[in-house]
Amino acid sequence: MGILPDGPTAPSNKMSDYVWLLYGAPGVGKTTLASQFPSPLFLATEAGTAGMDAAKVDIATWKDFDVLLQAIQTEKHKYKTVVLDTVDVAHVLCSSYVCDQNGWVDVADGDWGRGWRAVSREFTNLIAQLRALPMCVVFISHEKRDEIREKVGSKEVATGRYYVSSALPGKAREMLHGAVDFILRCEITPENNRILRTQPIENERERIEAKARGQLGVRELPETIDMSFDSLSKSFRNSFK
Repeated sequence: MGILPDGPTAPSNKMSDYVWLLYGAPGVGKTTLASQFPSPLFLATEAGTAGMDAAKVDIATWKDFDVLLQAIQTEKHKYKTVVLDTVDVAHVLCSSYVCDQNGWVDVADGDWGRGWRAVSREFTNLIAQLRALPMCVVFISHEKRDEIREKVGSKEVATGRYYVSSALPGKAREMLHGAVDFILRCEITPENNRILRTQPIENERERIEAKARGQLGVRELPETIDMSFDSLSKSFRNSFK
């Protein structure tokens, strides 16, 4: 029997088979939404779950991830979702670990970009290990607004517009965003409604990043969804049935 597939594989219609990133401003409801996923276990690098009933393990160092991932893989447990809250602080722990291992004060102290490459390897490995778990994986990130600048002649000038995305630094953001299937921005509308934005938009004020895996016009989430797991799962079932 050969190892090559006979043809295309049908897309999964289970939310748990996909990897999710929730990002947004502080207090918008990211952690609350993640707590509504089936049987979640929080890997808590921040105190986001302090005010709610949640199963969590506090992460204080980068090596804590090794111990915890081993426990998830070997111990009997009831958890169906693993939530990294937040991936931003996890990246800081990763950078600190690499510096400690090499006697550096800053990642930039590594010659010829060696520090940044070491951080990228460690961070990518964590993402890969989480993706490999037989569980739904949810990453939580804060939001960052970067001013969009354009080159006019030999100068860069401010446009008065902003790029809105997760708060990870550039390379780490590229790695994570490429590894997840859904990037959902958690928002509060002017009418004070909490929504999830699933598709990127651009207007005269800002460019907002979002991503919903699927085929346009066939398996496509609505552009916005009420910020609740019930609404999200219903929209997913309708789009990916």
